[in-house]
Amino acid sequence: MTRTKSDTSRKKWIVRARELHVMGKVITLAVIILWALASMAGYVYLTGKIADGERQITEGQEQYEKGQTALRKGIARLEAGKKELAEGKKEYKDAKDNRLLVILDKWFKGGKGFRDAETKIADGDKQVAKGEDKVGTGEQRLDAGKLELSEGRDQLSMARGARIACAFGAAVLTSLSIVLGFWWRRSLSRIFKHPGA
Repeated sequence: MTRTKSDTSRKKWIVRARELHVMGKVITLAVIILWALASMAGYVYLTGKIADGERQITEGQEQYEKGQTALRKGIARLEAGKKELAEGKKEYKDAKDNRLLVILDKWFKGGKGFRDAETKIADGDKQVAKGEDKVGTGEQRLDAGKLELSEGRDQLSMARGARIACAFGAAVLTSLSIVLGFWWRRSLSRIFKHPGA
């Protein structure tokens, strides 16, 4: 009787060990399938993000090019303003050096002509200073835009690499789940045929 009880408990233990082994296979297969699905979802998600990123890079490049054009025009206007101001200062100096013009201005206009010229020169200096500030700000914004474009391209490149990794992972994991499912088909079919056994 002792022998039969031990045989019975041994058989139960063997059956239980087989069931646990099969359950381990089921869990392994389920985890691999979930990883494959996660890889596929990552691929789809990254594909959408890459499309958005490419659109943003294109828009950013267009804005950068417009900014470069505007900066070139601003620099050209600033240089023209500087040249005009320098010519005005030279004319003012030449006129101020001419004693006859100074006397005639004081006599006929009360010195208003030279005062107006000094005011215009001061205004010109202010405008040139503002123009230099605007050009400096424009250059900084352009540099920042160039840096953002570079960082965006780097991120886009990394996203493309991650998308390739997701696609590869999905393919490998899907293939692995198919191979394991085929290889373990007898063990797995027992569970579905005799769920309570």
